[in-house]
Amino acid sequence: MMQSEKQEWGIGILRGNLLWLVVCQCIWMFTTSIPRPYLSIYITTLGGTPTDIGLVNSASAIAGLFLYPLGGYIADKSGRVKLVGVATILYAVSFIPFAYAPNWETLALASFFQNLVLFYSPILTVIQADSMPAGKRGTGFAIALTVPGALGILSPYIGGYLVDSIGIIPAMRLTYMVGFGAGILVALIRMYKLTETLQTRSEDISYRNFPRLLRESYSSFLETLRWMPAPIRILAVMQAIQIFFNGIAGPYWILYAYESLGVSATTWGLLSLISGLVRMLVAIPAGSIMDKYGRRRLLIPFMALTPLMPLYFLVSGGFNGLVALVVVMAAVNSFLMPGFQSLLADYTTRERRGRVTSAIGAGNFFVDIRGSAWGAGMILFIPSAIAQSLGGVLYEIDPGIPFVTMSAGMCIVVIWAFFKVRDPEIIYG
Repeated sequence: MMQSEKQEWGIGILRGNLLWLVVCQCIWMFTTSIPRPYLSIYITTLGGTPTDIGLVNSASAIAGLFLYPLGGYIADKSGRVKLVGVATILYAVSFIPFAYAPNWETLALASFFQNLVLFYSPILTVIQADSMPAGKRGTGFAIALTVPGALGILSPYIGGYLVDSIGIIPAMRLTYMVGFGAGILVALIRMYKLTETLQTRSEDISYRNFPRLLRESYSSFLETLRWMPAPIRILAVMQAIQIFFNGIAGPYWILYAYESLGVSATTWGLLSLISGLVRMLVAIPAGSIMDKYGRRRLLIPFMALTPLMPLYFLVSGGFNGLVALVVVMAAVNSFLMPGFQSLLADYTTRERRGRVTSAIGAGNFFVDIRGSAWGAGMILFIPSAIAQSLGGVLYEIDPGIPFVTMSAGMCIVVIWAFFKVRDPEIIYG
């Protein structure tokens, strides 16, 4: 049954598919956000170096090259929901090798497998976009980010407390297995509660000849690149630049704070909690403001602050300076993340959203001390993989170099956006 064929219960815009997606994300945020900020420390504890941290994250990016086109192709041809449900089960299983890894090399293999099965991630953004009124996507994406974030604000603090109290390895094993259980629950909710949003299914997909299906999906990916109108290409280039320079420093925020600033895991979790509180307060009003006044008018000024953030981090000095940084960072992200997600959805027809999102990412743009790599897409994996590996090498030369490099790169992104990014004249439903 299509999303528009029945009356769903909920509150305001938060109903139907969007409601269940937010419920699932709440479960994820409360569980998987516990170990995520401490992966870099986990890698070094298992014998890895900063360069090895880059290799682990690079393996994750490389894995995305294999199946991401398949997810978008199937979603646009045969439907979104069934694919998401099955793939979520595989993603849940991927937490087990993280929990029992004997060395950092196992973590690299686990990261590769996890992102290999995460090809469904852009499709969740597509289902969200399909399930929102076209003129309310800024608010809708803000809610989809904020409500789960509100529930998950304690998670990094819990993780930091566990790391400091029982040790990094026992803490990570415990929390990754919690993530596995949560993943199974989320998979069941998605399989039985989400309704299909693709209005016209062009064909039934047969999985019996998988190589042929994979070949068709890659052909569709290339066709999608040729089809892309100029505004989407502009966003794609911007995404590629920002994910490269973001990736150079991303995994090393916590390592630098841990080694150079003397920040404990519990303190780092407290900083994440503060960040979550600020985003919870700012994100929904930010989404409403962008729906009312347009995206570009607000996005460009907030983007202009991003080059300053990694530089300030290096001279922040201590806890008070880091608090000021995460407060500003969270407020800025509250505009940037839903803003660029909305822009991409507004520019893309419903029948193309799966393939476009799989190709160029979900439109996410942010700078975060947790170093998360959201919004991945086919054309982003290679720059991301290179950046992750390069960042580790630069960190071993001088821990400050990745952050200075990131700042310079974000200046390039801001200039590109200023001259190229525009609000759409036609917003697609």
